[in-house]
Amino acid sequence: MQLKSVLGAFVLVFCFLPAVGLAADDPLTFTYDPPKDLSKHREIELWGTFYHTRIAKDQPDGHDLLNKHDKPIGPKLGRTDWCKAALEGAAVIEMKDGSKVIVNVRDADGPAQVNCSPLYPHLSARARNGMRHTRFFKITSPKVKYGYGIDDMPLAAFRTIAVDRHQVPIRYRSLVFIPKLKGRNLTLADGTAITHDGYVFAADTGSGVHGHHIDFYTGFVNTNPFPDLAGGERHRFKAYLVTDEAIHKQMLELHSD
Repeated sequence: MQLKSVLGAFVLVFCFLPAVGLAADDPLTFTYDPPKDLSKHREIELWGTFYHTRIAKDQPDGHDLLNKHDKPIGPKLGRTDWCKAALEGAAVIEMKDGSKVIVNVRDADGPAQVNCSPLYPHLSARARNGMRHTRFFKITSPKVKYGYGIDDMPLAAFRTIAVDRHQVPIRYRSLVFIPKLKGRNLTLADGTAITHDGYVFAADTGSGVHGHHIDFYTGFVNTNPFPDLAGGERHRFKAYLVTDEAIHKQMLELHSD
């Protein structure tokens, strides 16, 4: 999510990715029926932004990605990719031998490294300074395609949302139904077309997300898929905290490693 590594301790024109050996997007199912009676579920007003997983290439003369012991984890990135990975929370890195490495932000407690201020002058001084201290870790689980959210829950494209770490008004692992999202025709980065059923799942967080703000996770899609929902605070919409045990269980399974 936006500002994930910097502000927190931890936690449409669609583009098609070039062939870099990436696995196809998860075969997500978007066929759940809407709640029969919305009046039985808590209504909330939200506004949104979106975030994605960065696609990058290893740069041997680039900047190290440090682990919790402040040691390099292997890949190196140029400044733009390094800063974008720190901002978004994760990156898939294509290595010179054609393999790929998935890295996730661990925290912002490392030594000062890359100065990202020229790339993000609109961020607060605290955010820009914190980004310089980002540390990462490699993801080794074969199930994880994009990165982790909270509590090592794998991110799922167009399903995961990031919510306020203080869990107001949405608690972690909440099932949320957004009527305006239902029926949207979307395209995953591998070209797979989906029609969204309106359900999203709170599996991530970030200090850039406060109160009624949610951050939609879009996988490898790096352009805004629905500006009226992820277009900032001026675009508010209704949503519902849904208590459907069957759907909730399947969402937990989707977000399990």
